[in-house]
Amino acid sequence: MASSNLRLEYLNSQLADREKKTQRVQDEIDATTDFFAKESLENRLNLLFNEISDLEESIQQEKNDFNDRLLQRKFDNLINKLKDIQWEEINRAYQNTLPQWSGKVKQNVSDIQEILSELDKLVQGNLKYSACDEFIAHLFNDTASLLLPNTLTEWAKEYRQGIEWLDIYNQIQESQDKRLENAQPAILITIARSDEASTQSQENESYYQLNAWLIEDIETYQTKKTGYHALVANGSIDAIPFVLEELSGKITDLLDRFLREQRRICKDCINYAHIHVFLPLELMNLGVDAWLLERESRRLKYLGHDYLVFIRCANRYDGNYKRSPSWKNLWNRHQNLLQKLAIEVLVEGHDEDLDELLDVLDDAVKDSNLVGLWVKDAPSDIQELVNELLESGLPIAIWARSNLDEDAHRTQLQKLLQACCLESLPSTIKDKRLETRKAKNTKENHIGHHLSLLWDDPNFYPPKSA
Repeated sequence: MASSNLRLEYLNSQLADREKKTQRVQDEIDATTDFFAKESLENRLNLLFNEISDLEESIQQEKNDFNDRLLQRKFDNLINKLKDIQWEEINRAYQNTLPQWSGKVKQNVSDIQEILSELDKLVQGNLKYSACDEFIAHLFNDTASLLLPNTLTEWAKEYRQGIEWLDIYNQIQESQDKRLENAQPAILITIARSDEASTQSQENESYYQLNAWLIEDIETYQTKKTGYHALVANGSIDAIPFVLEELSGKITDLLDRFLREQRRICKDCINYAHIHVFLPLELMNLGVDAWLLERESRRLKYLGHDYLVFIRCANRYDGNYKRSPSWKNLWNRHQNLLQKLAIEVLVEGHDEDLDELLDVLDDAVKDSNLVGLWVKDAPSDIQELVNELLESGLPIAIWARSNLDEDAHRTQLQKLLQACCLESLPSTIKDKRLETRKAKNTKENHIGHHLSLLWDDPNFYPPKSA
């Protein structure tokens, strides 16, 4: 380190010498009237300018090298002090650091050196602390070690003078509380066919497997792929394959646990979680919004009463969807149609004649003002209908799973679509589902009992580990 200072001093002295010589030569050029003498002096001046340029470049390089060595020394010292700390504790501090920082860094890291290198890429901006400072502050506050806080305080005296880790942690928590208060959490649930269990079944029954994740904030998750938590542990009883008839018996307890965990982790959040259920083609008519939330309640309470519930077609997300580019382009189209009435941007159709439906969907794809389908009657074959939707690439659809008496579902659905813009369609459907709590709104006369909303956002899906 001392040699680096000496070299920098030497280079600066050489630069100062060349600048003085440059001024003297310039003065001589200004004073002489002899053409040949002036030409010779100008040649000397150009040589000096080149030398100055080379010296400035060498000085900048030396400064960069010096800072890199200083940074590495700081990192090496920190790594040495953390060598006895559990990796889970270090990795947790790193994961807790990432959400509030913009910039592309690795989420999955293997050692402390990689963590520090990744954090060093994040720009501090107007904050009073760096991403590395935040990482250390999390360690300082959350460690199980009795010695580490004092060790980090001593380290700061040499490398981060004026820093108080507890003050930084409090600033982080204040900022995080504000961010999480207005966050939009979500619970992603996947129900996938278990080929192994289905093949082994002696009754030729189809078995399914359920998985779920909590997303703390949709926007943060989409941009940084951080802030998510697995809700079903690998190898747990909840991960055991089941036949569909068993789902109704277990889903209420599962939802209760998922939602309690969401409230615990997002305790300051003022928004209800969005519920996204990813289903295979054969289960697209599953009434997930009608999953029971409370068994003991005097009046039945279903998932769709309080929560925005979306169904998603899992086949779009398995990596084999051939119409993926069209789907993504049509989703981008939907962004420009959010303020238009839902009835204006969804085309009417039905699966009673698949050739006619295919023509309707093809025309909708070509129309820049259309982005989805509303089905006038309950689908006669939901798998065929959704198959055609997949082929078209259209990302949005709404249908009633059952028809009402006297075809009332048609007029009720049409009125619903005429009453809201596309952006508010999910919340309007939730309100319609909530109306079913009134005794007069029976399954025979109210569409809120039967509404399914397909809302296939290509940018929002379970963690890749799924």
